[in-house]
Amino acid sequence: MWLGGLYSRSERGTAARSRTMNIRPNAWHARLLIALVVGLVVLLAVIVLLGRAFGENEVHEAKPAPSFAFKIGHGRTIKLADFKNKALIVCFLATWDKPSNKQMGILNDLLKQYSETNLAVLGLALDQTTPESVRDYAEQQHLKYPVYLADYDMIQGFGGLTAIPTMFVIDKNQTIIQKYIGVTETNVLDVDVKAIAKQ
Repeated sequence: MWLGGLYSRSERGTAARSRTMNIRPNAWHARLLIALVVGLVVLLAVIVLLGRAFGENEVHEAKPAPSFAFKIGHGRTIKLADFKNKALIVCFLATWDKPSNKQMGILNDLLKQYSETNLAVLGLALDQTTPESVRDYAEQQHLKYPVYLADYDMIQGFGGLTAIPTMFVIDKNQTIIQKYIGVTETNVLDVDVKAIAKQ
């Protein structure tokens, strides 16, 4: 026997509405769940992009630093071997670049915390100018570390550059342990230098 005959028309309408009402909340929950998942994915993507934009470190496998050697005038040469048994930060920058200028100040502050026996910083400028003008700029800014003109071989030895400032943190064994693109704050670099000091 057809069950519909057992109910009046109004009762059948109430039963249908009740079945519909039972379905709607489930559909609403499904839509809410999808919206939350999509929102979370977008949020994670934004966090990753902001991290890259503001200089969060990239995770790289440690590799030997390039065995560089370049002339700085008056018959003097700067070599990787000169920095053995200390932390070394090599920073590629430009004197006309605002983020580079900020990074130079951060490196200056970092050097105040460490003696020359524990940390060395080497600035390599990509300026289209003379070595003397770069040296004069470093003196005007009261930098506690030298800044030299970068040469092509030096840039290629570090694997090329995609942005400035770009920094390489090198440990006592002359291995690159970190690469930072963009402005990197003192507290981040401080962790690296302290880790190297424990080697």
